[in-house]
Amino acid sequence: MNKLLTFVVPLRSPQASKDWENVLSRLDETASSIQAACGFSTDVRAVVVANRDAKLRPLPECFQVIRVDLKPPTVSVFRGESPEEERTKAVRWDKGYKIATGMIHAKNTGSRFVMGVDADDLIASDIAQVARAESDGFGWYIDKGWLLPMRSKWGLILPDFQNWCGTYAMVRTDLLGLPANVDEMEPDIVSSIYGHHRCLLPEMKKRGTPLQPFGYPAAVYRVNHSDGNFARGGLTEGLLAPRKLLSRPFNYLKWASRLRLFDERQKKCFLGSRAF
Repeated sequence: MNKLLTFVVPLRSPQASKDWENVLSRLDETASSIQAACGFSTDVRAVVVANRDAKLRPLPECFQVIRVDLKPPTVSVFRGESPEEERTKAVRWDKGYKIATGMIHAKNTGSRFVMGVDADDLIASDIAQVARAESDGFGWYIDKGWLLPMRSKWGLILPDFQNWCGTYAMVRTDLLGLPANVDEMEPDIVSSIYGHHRCLLPEMKKRGTPLQPFGYPAAVYRVNHSDGNFARGGLTEGLLAPRKLLSRPFNYLKWASRLRLFDERQKKCFLGSRAF
């Protein structure tokens, strides 16, 4: 049966995590968010791509698990714990391999569109309707979205979300040039186009199939938890750190103007059955 859209969730190796139970708890929330986006449609589905030895919890019915025999990174994937060039190379290869694997599976099972979703992020429950309304489109990118620390009621609306988060684009599968198997792909393509969120958009534009902006906050980039690669903390530890009001007042006020309450309406939109 042909599908409209498949969400692809790459899951890190247990050996590359600090707290596997925390990783699974974040995945539970991401899966609930995706389940809300799938709704009762039979043509919107999701896959989690995980290492062979990763022990998972039960997932919603709309999910399938794909296992890969991929060696875990040999260096720490957390910023500041290993040389940055080596860390970045390891993160992009691991993620890119899993994303590409999931997208090839989606294409081979008749999915019109694919979208990568990081295993700790959230998506808007109506996001699939964009593809349903314009199934001949090349695809879309998330230009606006939330940056939300864990356990916080306050977040920032990012006006260039695609530059911050790996959950950022929905693309038509036939435009990606995917082979039958990920091992047939050039490693540089796996690491760049599929492993890094700043490479796909310019590539699609160069091919003459540019993606269009969603135009509304369609995802949540969650930070300030133990297994975030970039070790982003809370708002007052980073973009809204009080010291920046004196050292960079214009920047501080710019970010402060983007501060919003992540209220019950937002929770319902992004967290599905876990909203309340």
